Amino acid sequence: MKLRKLIIKKYKIFRDFELDFTNNGSVQNLVVLAGVNGSGKTTILRDVVYEFFANHRINGDAVVSFEHIKERTNEIEVLDFDLHSLDAANQVNTNSYISLNYPKTFYIKAGEVNEKQANDVILQFIDRLIYQQDKKSSEAYKVVQGILDSLFVDFDMQIDFNGVSQTREIYFQNKENKQIHIEELSSGEQELITKCFSLYLAEIKDSIILVDEPEGSMHPNWQNRIVGIYQKIANENNNQIILATHSPHVVSSVNKEQIRVLVKEDDKIKAIQNFSGSYGWRVDKILLEIFRTTTVRTPLVEKEINTLKKLVVSGEYNSEDFRARVSNLEKVLGYDDVDLTMLRFEIELKKKTNEKNK
Repeated sequence: MKLRKLIIKKYKIFRDFELDFTNNGSVQNLVVLAGVNGSGKTTILRDVVYEFFANHRINGDAVVSFEHIKERTNEIEVLDFDLHSLDAANQVNTNSYISLNYPKTFYIKAGEVNEKQANDVILQFIDRLIYQQDKKSSEAYKVVQGILDSLFVDFDMQIDFNGVSQTREIYFQNKENKQIHIEELSSGEQELITKCFSLYLAEIKDSIILVDEPEGSMHPNWQNRIVGIYQKIANENNNQIILATHSPHVVSSVNKEQIRVLVKEDDKIKAIQNFSGSYGWRVDKILLEIFRTTTVRTPLVEKEINTLKKLVVSGEYNSEDFRARVSNLEKVLGYDDVDLTMLRFEIELKKKTNEKNK
C-alpha cells in the first residue's frame, strides 16, 4: 500500500493544497520534499501522512489517496479517502468494498538521534544471524562489518564495527583503535548509524518511511550520497520513502521526477514539480532554479556586485570609488571570482566600444 496523492483542503498553513507522489501514473517509491523553513514539510510528514497511516486519523480537512494490490488477483486498486466521510476507527472506506490493512509507517524526526533504538536493532540483527543462521559471534560481526562497508562505501567513514560487550552494548572502533559507543561517534556518524544503518538492518518491508531532514549534521560530501542509501532501502524492501530537506546537495542527488518543492504563491502553499533537471546540477543552480532563492551569495555582497554592474553599464568605472569597491571585493572574494571576472570583461568591452565610437 503506497501513497499516491494528498489533498489538504484546510489545515494550518495549507489551503486547497495538492501533492502528487506519482510519475506518469505510477507511484514513486522515493520522493523528496524541499522548501524553506515554514513551508509545511514537517506538517505533511508528521501531522498528515504519519497520523493517517499510523494512527488512522488526520488533523484538518483532507483527502488521502493511495493504492494497494489485491491479494487474490494482484490487481492494483486506487483508494481515495475523504476523512470527513470515513469511519477510520472501523477501517472501512465509504464504499464499503474493502477492509483496510494499513502499512506500517515510521516517522524519523529531524535532529533526533536514538542511540538505544539503534543499539537494539543491531543486537537483534546479530541475534538472528547467531540463533537462526547458526553463525558464530565472530562470523556475525564480520557480516555486520561487511554491510557497513558496502552500504557506506563512498562515505570514507572512520569507524569499524567492533562487537558486543557483556552488557549487550554495541561498540565501534575508530582509526586510533579506540573502542567507542554509538553516542561517542561524530554527529554525522551518529546520523548514519542510528538512522540509515539501523533502518537497513531492521529489514523493514512494505512500509512507509518518513524522514525529516536526512542531511542533519552531515558534511556536504555525505549529503550528496545519503539519498542513495534510502533509495536502496526503498528498492530492496518495497518501501515508500518520503524525505523532507533543506539541502541542495540532497536535491542534486535525485532525479527531477522525485522532487516536490513547496513554495508560497498568492498566500498559498503549492507543490511545484516537473523540473527541467536536478540530478548532478551545481548547488548554485539548484538554489536558483529549484529552491527559487534570489541569490546564492551573502545579501550585502550581492548588493555590492549589483551596484558595480550598474556603474559599469553607466560608464562610471574609472572613478576612485569604483576602484576602491572592486579592490575591497577582491580581498573578500578573491581576484578570480566569476562575477568580478565578468565585470573586468564588461569594462574591456565598454572601452573598445568607446574607442570605436571616437
